[in-house]
Amino acid sequence: MTAVQLDETEQTFKEDFAFLEKIKKIKANKNIDSLMLTIEYNVLADRYFKLLKNAVRIAKTGDKAQKKLLRYKELMDTMRNIS
Repeated sequence: MTAVQLDETEQTFKEDFAFLEKIKKIKANKNIDSLMLTIEYNVLADRYFKLLKNAVRIAKTGDKAQKKLLRYKELMDTMRNIS
């Protein structure tokens, strides 16, 4: 885990922050062989896929919440105009 303190939102991504720390160490290793790089590349690709899926899920959730808020705003505006 990183030495940096993570806030509440960042705690959700603590595994990803730990993975980034691992990647930094691998990048700093000048003696890494091609097999190790291939293995780490595959791990990185898998993690990226997982992160992309999560980003899409978060975006969809945000879109749904925004649509709900707009409906409530329209309802409030309608009620305000009736009064």
